[in-house]
Amino acid sequence: MGRGLKASAVGACALLLVACGGSDRGNAPAASPSVSATSTTAAPRPVVDRALLDVGQYPTAPRPPLGLSGNPALGAAADAQHLADFVLGPWEVDDALVGTYLNTYYVLNSASVLKQLGPEAIATAAGQNGMINGFASARQSSATADGKESGQEAMVNAVLRFPDPGAATAASAAMGAAAMQQAIKGVTPTTVAIPGHPDADASTYPFTPNGSTQPRATVRSFTPRGPYVFMHFVQTVDGQDRATALVGKMIDAQGPAIDGFTPAADLAAVPLDPTGLLAKTMPAAATEAAKNAVYTSRGAEHFQTNPIGSATLFSDTGTTQVAMGGTNVYQAKDDGAAVLITNAFSQEMTSSGMATADTVTALPDSHCYALPQAFYCVAPAGRYAIEARSNSLADVHQQLSAQYVMLTAK
Repeated sequence: MGRGLKASAVGACALLLVACGGSDRGNAPAASPSVSATSTTAAPRPVVDRALLDVGQYPTAPRPPLGLSGNPALGAAADAQHLADFVLGPWEVDDALVGTYLNTYYVLNSASVLKQLGPEAIATAAGQNGMINGFASARQSSATADGKESGQEAMVNAVLRFPDPGAATAASAAMGAAAMQQAIKGVTPTTVAIPGHPDADASTYPFTPNGSTQPRATVRSFTPRGPYVFMHFVQTVDGQDRATALVGKMIDAQGPAIDGFTPAADLAAVPLDPTGLLAKTMPAAATEAAKNAVYTSRGAEHFQTNPIGSATLFSDTGTTQVAMGGTNVYQAKDDGAAVLITNAFSQEMTSSGMATADTVTALPDSHCYALPQAFYCVAPAGRYAIEARSNSLADVHQQLSAQYVMLTAK
């Protein structure tokens, strides 16, 4: 389900950007239903009279083409957003790693953001070696049928970009040394080898979370690959060998994935809206780094409650682009597929225990839900599915209506 809307925590975290930041969170997200790709030929949809839609003060016309970043700072942020499409999520090496962990995703538009992922000395080392940007994906295990508890395993996979391979190699060594020097609860990390990756600078230490009696083996690892450094963090109750094996598996998988990315040669010339979909999406007023961007369906998985189920949904409905702004817009292969996305998101909200709320009367296919201290609505608009969230039901209705008008404008 779409998780690009910030709100208060709800149940099993029905929206990913719903304050799902705590490392103690491990509730399993509701499963996104699988949809047959052949089932997108829907019955004729009700006719929508746009004159009956209350759009409030929201814009209803697409913006002019957004063009290029125009400056290196904005370009670094936009390039980091594009990088998300080529960074693997932890679930791609272990499908149990789908639970929300820490802030779940990080658009790293500067080295200073790394302070959120480890000791400050690591961020300092990255900055001293010219880190340009990066993207990180974080998840932990959810409860499984074999009895394993939520949160017994966690992984952060980050790809950091540097000016050139030499800088990346130097940064990897410096960041690894910085991690070694940081005592954790009085324990100094020790060097550890990553199987099959002698170039990885890695260290390990035991860690027992507050309120738990089960110690975790913890591994931090830094591996250069071309102009990038792969930064990994793994904690597991299954011991050091399991932790290093997970790191090695992710390095093996992440390498070929990042090879498909073409980094921006000129950060002042990064296109802000390569597909044109963002110009047709209501802009976000907030400065949250992941917003005001368009992601491929693969990149959008980082922002989903259930990335595995969402990947199936995106594939079955031919979803190619997801714009995240003041609202979220999912571009599907046709009108019927957009209805299926809307219904899948609605089903996920229902299965997560969310109470229904009044829908937008003039949008017969809309669905709305009452969250703790917020409201969420979803509706199709031609080949697009729209998500909107607000603290006010009237306001979320206006957002949904304005976005519908914008997407269906002739």
